Amino acid sequence: MEFTDVIAEVTRRFDSHSSAGKQWNDPHEHSDIVEEEYSRVTEPERYAVVGARARSWIDALEGLGLGTAQIVEAPPWAYGPSAARAVRVTPVTVDALSILVVMGSTEGIEDTVALGVGDPAVLIGMEPFCGCDACDSGSDYLLTAIDDMFTGIMDGGFLYAEGKDWKLTVGVNGWSASGSQDFDSLIDKARAGTSIGRLMITGGPWLT
Repeated sequence: MEFTDVIAEVTRRFDSHSSAGKQWNDPHEHSDIVEEEYSRVTEPERYAVVGARARSWIDALEGLGLGTAQIVEAPPWAYGPSAARAVRVTPVTVDALSILVVMGSTEGIEDTVALGVGDPAVLIGMEPFCGCDACDSGSDYLLTAIDDMFTGIMDGGFLYAEGKDWKLTVGVNGWSASGSQDFDSLIDKARAGTSIGRLMITGGPWLT
């Protein structure tokens, strides 16, 4: 099985959700952001596509026999989704990382999704990080970002590490970090089998 097969199954399940029909283009593709957009959220209910995509991933991974899902307590992340519920998806493949899927709600609509790994779970990414009109890049961007978070954890190349004053995440789109370190060197050390920082999380591939 390839990731293209997994994405195809996710998309098939997503298309069956009523929320899938509420997709929209990037409003800033041909225009600049204006100041008032930072304090405005147009049609917040359309962000239901985010929750629908996450649920489609959970259902697809179970349906394909790649993992099992269990409802768990939402983590106390300082910057995670609010009014959240959480599902842990545990892979059937040995040494692969479990994925904690946290779905936040606004007025009953699951409109924010965050993923975590480890125990206790570390926040890896959240979409949308901000739902204001200024930060809106369209639904395709959101759906792709969610797909990339899942595949980044599942492909076997994922790396998370943190030190006293720095954090590093490596996913399908390269690495992102905060703090001041020679992150390329740290990544090389981790890939060579050397533990870096005070916490390091890696995992094998979900697909074999």
